[in-house]
Amino acid sequence: MRPAGGQARTRGRTLVPAEVLLALVTLVAVAGFTRLFSDDGAVLPLAVAAVAAHAISAATRRRGLGALATTGLALSALVLQVSVVLYPHVSLAGLPTGTTLARAGDDLGRAWDLFGDVKAPAPSSRGFLLAATVAIWVAVSLSDWAAFRLRATAEAVLPAGALFVFTALLGRGPGSVPAAAALAATTLGFALAQRTARAVTDDTWVAGRAAVGGAALARAGAAVALVAASVAGVAAPHLPGARSDALVDWRDGDPTSTRTTISPLVDIRSRLVEQSNTVVFQVRAERPAYWRLTSLDRFDGEVWSLRSEDFSKADGTLPTHPPEAATEDLVQAFTIRDLGTIWAPAALTPVDMESSSIDLRWNGSLATLIVQGDLPDSDRARYTVRSRVPRFTPADLRAPLPDPLPDELAEATQLPPGLAPEVAATARRVTAGVPPTPYALARALQDWFRSEFTYDLAGVGGGHDGTAIEAFLAAGRGYCEQFAGTFAAMARSLGLPARVAVGFTPGQADQAGTTFTVRGRNAHAWPEVFIPGAGWVPFEPTPGRGQPGTDAYTGVRPAQDEGDGPSTTTTTAPGATGGPGAGSTDPRLGTVPSTARPRLEADAVPPPGPPEPPDGDDGSGPAAVVTEVLDAGPAAVTASTVAVVAGVVVLDVLVLAALRAARRRRRRRAPGVPARVRAAWADAVDAVDATAPMVGPRAPAETDTEYARRTAAVVGPAAPDLARLADLVTRATWSPAGAAGDPALVTEAQGLARQVGDEARRRQGWRARLRALVDPRPAMRAR
Repeated sequence: MRPAGGQARTRGRTLVPAEVLLALVTLVAVAGFTRLFSDDGAVLPLAVAAVAAHAISAATRRRGLGALATTGLALSALVLQVSVVLYPHVSLAGLPTGTTLARAGDDLGRAWDLFGDVKAPAPSSRGFLLAATVAIWVAVSLSDWAAFRLRATAEAVLPAGALFVFTALLGRGPGSVPAAAALAATTLGFALAQRTARAVTDDTWVAGRAAVGGAALARAGAAVALVAASVAGVAAPHLPGARSDALVDWRDGDPTSTRTTISPLVDIRSRLVEQSNTVVFQVRAERPAYWRLTSLDRFDGEVWSLRSEDFSKADGTLPTHPPEAATEDLVQAFTIRDLGTIWAPAALTPVDMESSSIDLRWNGSLATLIVQGDLPDSDRARYTVRSRVPRFTPADLRAPLPDPLPDELAEATQLPPGLAPEVAATARRVTAGVPPTPYALARALQDWFRSEFTYDLAGVGGGHDGTAIEAFLAAGRGYCEQFAGTFAAMARSLGLPARVAVGFTPGQADQAGTTFTVRGRNAHAWPEVFIPGAGWVPFEPTPGRGQPGTDAYTGVRPAQDEGDGPSTTTTTAPGATGGPGAGSTDPRLGTVPSTARPRLEADAVPPPGPPEPPDGDDGSGPAAVVTEVLDAGPAAVTASTVAVVAGVVVLDVLVLAALRAARRRRRRRAPGVPARVRAAWADAVDAVDATAPMVGPRAPAETDTEYARRTAAVVGPAAPDLARLADLVTRATWSPAGAAGDPALVTEAQGLARQVGDEARRRQGWRARLRALVDPRPAMRAR
């Protein structure tokens, strides 16, 4: 019999292959963070974190330390690694100080604020890297504990699998199939190594033959793992059915008619905040223009979005109503590179789709091009479109609005009932004494914004909802999203049909002035006002910006971020009435500094060529791994990937169920009658949200009674109960102490909440039930 120390050394040596392969599983998952960050070097500190975490876990385990000591050492090592790698400039000889911790807290807070706005790939801010580092240390600790203390296999790879799926869900870029194959190979390799170690150390083979048995198992298992990984990474994407339609149409959309979309304003702040120099597309045209994605004609108090989502095939002449006033043709040849949206840009107003490498759809009322429903985005598309661009003069825009307005235009004047009255009052004050024509009123609003407000990207919070509009008007500073959204809301309060357009400024021109390179930093939003005879007319309230070809009626010379190249000018036109400094580089107007990020050379990007046929699908496109799992067909998905995804889903369901139960207990234990009535109301609102999440949560400016009225259709026969419950919560919150302290209110409120919840759950479809199980947003939403 071997001495105990010899047995320990033997066991330690046999575990080395499993330890190394488990670390490789983690590193494959960490490599997925390249999908989230625009700079590949960001993965290096994360890889260091993974290796360090595995080394600490192995060392503490081999020393026989318990759970408390292991956790303490891992936490200390994490803090030290973060201090040395991420915060060397505020640490003392590599050791964290109070300043280090304060800076880390601030960075995490900023990362949390930006998480909902920034779209991958994003620059690697310290806050994001810090959060990812902590997640990796936690994942590694759990993996090592499961693998070598609990001796479990599936549980050991689940944390790394969760990281892998997280980056696949949020990230984008090529290489999804090779990444999944690498994860499968390392996972199978770890399972084999762990099984081999058990065969050697557990004495399950004939005495004296353990080494031989382990070697035989390793050889056979390695062959199986190699075949499985090869099939997953090479053969599966090309097998029959791998590219067929999904068995379950989880997108629930018809690519030939309507399509559910999200507002592109969700994306604009991330492009602006991070000053991205990523080339999103190139366009060849005789002159610059604003390259428009779409227009947003519905404002619900929270977000500007599309009212119409009906699209038809875009081929040849596009059904539309071009302006009757002065316009000229502009032919544009687009090459989309890294736009990352379903929209296809074009100058206002497209009238003819001359050629395209992909199928595009068209909405005439919004003058919008969009990719077909089975495509994730317009990246790599090449198309040529002809537009009628405006060349209006003030004389072309003198027509008054018809009375009454047609239904379509009347809808474009609607405002949510909860919008602050200061918006309309300010609009009336600004336009006092102005002739009541749409052009005169819109021009007065534009000039007021340009003369009284400052463009400020860094010092203002995001958003364009009612609260953001109030804050923007009070501060007198903001960025294009808020200028455009507030202008449109104020114009509607004056009875003008108005909407918000989203797109890009011209970008950087080449020496010939006919090829424009457009980057993420060129993202822009501006308002459009309907004027009879001219159609939807763009205005420019954002200081430091000016649309080419519109200076005759806006009084604003073409201008954009001066760091974007020589394609536009930033001087003020003589006699322009766009307000002091309109279209200038006056620092008071907050022109974005060109030194925010080093610019890329335009000639480093090949110029757009003629439209080409669609690229062949080699299985390594930008689709995320989860898309592969849901759409590629069973042959393209390895068993290990399915197990990882299933494990993450189960974990998500269990965690969310625990969060919901804890929140309900916390609500119901709240002291006092008002708090318990509000708890019952919150339970009812949760049920409504889970049944029909598209109705949206209660807006900040929306009363409980207004919310009950808006969502009455969701609960059908229980609508009176919901309305009564809203009345009770109002009484309990605002009534005098005597009424608010009546315990009978609690009993009645809880009964009404149960009736509303029962009816809501009865009316839920299977999609709503599934969504309620896995969607974390309601559990995180404050009530």
